[in-house]
Amino acid sequence: MAHKLLGKLPGISLRAQLHLLIVLVAVFTFSFSLYISVQSTQHYLNTQMKSHAQDAATSLGLSMSAYMDDPDLVIAQTMVSAIFDSGYYADLEFKTSKGEVKIKRQNPIEYDEVPEWFVSLFPLTPPLQSSEVNNGWMVAGVLSIQSNPGIAYKTLWQQAKQSFYSIALITLFSVLLIQLIVFAVLKPLRQIEMQAQEVGKKNFLQQDKLPFTTDLRSVVKAMNAMVANIQRSFKSLSLQADELKVKVFTDLLTGLGNRRLLEQRFTAEKNEQKAHDLHLHIGMMSLHSLTDVHQRQGFEAADQYILLAVKEFREALEHSANNQLFRLGGSDFIFLSQASAEPLEKQVRQLSSKLKQLDSVFFPNGFASVALMEVEPEDNLHHCLSTLDSAIIQRMQQPDLPLLVKDESMLIKPEGRMAWHAVIKDLIQNHHFELWAQPVVNADKSIEYIETFVRFYYLHSQLSTAETYAMAEQQGLSLQLDQQVINFILKQVQEETSHTYAINLSQGAVGSSLFLQWLDKELQQLAGKVRLVFEVSEYSILKAPDETKALMDIIKRNKCKVCIERFGASMTTFKYLQGLNVDYVKIDGAYTTALSDQDNQFFIKTLCQISHGIGIKVLAPHIECEQVMDNCFAAGVNAVQGNWLLAPQKVNVQVKKSILTQAFINLDLLHSPKY
Repeated sequence: MAHKLLGKLPGISLRAQLHLLIVLVAVFTFSFSLYISVQSTQHYLNTQMKSHAQDAATSLGLSMSAYMDDPDLVIAQTMVSAIFDSGYYADLEFKTSKGEVKIKRQNPIEYDEVPEWFVSLFPLTPPLQSSEVNNGWMVAGVLSIQSNPGIAYKTLWQQAKQSFYSIALITLFSVLLIQLIVFAVLKPLRQIEMQAQEVGKKNFLQQDKLPFTTDLRSVVKAMNAMVANIQRSFKSLSLQADELKVKVFTDLLTGLGNRRLLEQRFTAEKNEQKAHDLHLHIGMMSLHSLTDVHQRQGFEAADQYILLAVKEFREALEHSANNQLFRLGGSDFIFLSQASAEPLEKQVRQLSSKLKQLDSVFFPNGFASVALMEVEPEDNLHHCLSTLDSAIIQRMQQPDLPLLVKDESMLIKPEGRMAWHAVIKDLIQNHHFELWAQPVVNADKSIEYIETFVRFYYLHSQLSTAETYAMAEQQGLSLQLDQQVINFILKQVQEETSHTYAINLSQGAVGSSLFLQWLDKELQQLAGKVRLVFEVSEYSILKAPDETKALMDIIKRNKCKVCIERFGASMTTFKYLQGLNVDYVKIDGAYTTALSDQDNQFFIKTLCQISHGIGIKVLAPHIECEQVMDNCFAAGVNAVQGNWLLAPQKVNVQVKKSILTQAFINLDLLHSPKY
């Protein structure tokens, strides 16, 4: 029972314990030494006063013996007065053998500047010393003398003050010396603590300077060895994961994603499209002259042709976070984009013009052609590829055909930049937002956190979230929109403290120093009332690493958590995790939807090993069936999210009591994980 109670009490650092022990020992030593010193002086003075009184009584008694025949004892009284008036005696009395008091003297006891508490604490008790006074062979009487303690108290007080100052000086010097020694001894421990904290932040630092103390030196060596092993394992697993990604999902010549990755990513993007009402576009670029170049000029020339085309494709398309480029095989390339139609069509038109400029005699059928279409919710990949292939063939015969092949969106949306500017300003001022939420669920059915997001409305119709943010960026209003959205979410969840809530941050917000300052101020005012997780996309981290690190420092300083979403979507190495103090990674939905594939399972297991090895939890989105969820947990994923568990739910902000923690979080509504 006692150990359970102690386990609940707040701990005390070793440094504080040692300092407290030193202070207690110093106080005890100082008090005990001072007490012993004063007590010794007290005992000495009591003995001295007893001896002094006895000597005076004996000497004065012998002197008075010669004058005992005088009935008035005049000479004897003169002798007594001469001695007693010196002030060293408090009481003097002479009694005859018959009991008659012949001489009586008393002096008042004065303590001068000695405090009363000191007198009470260290009392002096001078005894009454006696001596017989003879008259010849007969006893004439008894002379009694008592020393005056007032003078002794003054001496004792002076001695006590001197002892106090000297012992205090020695104690202070000793404490300072011991503190320096303790500081020197604890310094390696502080460095070990900092090293452990840095490992928690995914920084694998080594301590080069070993402490002098052999025990601590062994601890530092063991800590260095442990950190080195963790770093070695991290690098090994990262290299293994990178090699597996290249082998399974990468086209070796161009470094782009292959058809296998395209199929997975297309499925993941379709799931995102359903969950968040996003736009999804797919485009195709075809190298018409590749067969001729290969036959006439050889493999090397064909490879150079492909690499030149890829360079142009990347320059035109990879400026946006929403564009993903793949090589379908042979002469065909595909890209997926969540960007809105207007800016994307402009990009593709510029790409088409650039490709047209590259036409020459070296490319008898033209350098390349491009076509674009908007993916509808019912479209599959095969239908999209067939449509794009037909569009490219038609454009070869009729170059004036439009680049974009699409159906009109059912959503009402503003037309023109001025209209968009007015709509976004209205969104910012009047908060035409709806709050939606979806839980992230652990294997034991508990809620890891609840992801929150908003949907925008214009003329009572829903706007595309991606297009709204894109137009806000063009209008220079993205910072204000981000601030209002986050304020809107925080206002809804700040009274709900039973769960942790996640907020998504846009790329524009991550890269803005003004936004970081604003967020820091908002979180400080919130003062930890709500447990928050901020989700940042992998693309934002790779695009602005310094700004992202500053953002994470602000989030961590305010005791919130960080999640990297769409983790693994880029073809970069996972080593960028080292040095980032993140708590979660949410793997890209392309890997989740294809976990039935053995290579995918092995890749996810390796990814989980890397993340778990440095203290990061792995989350998997887009869980659409029980088998996918089972595969995720079997691969080592910590928590899952998806429509099979619970689709995104609209939160009614009109009711006083938020439903964020009510029935819609109940996992037994339709399905629940069987763990």
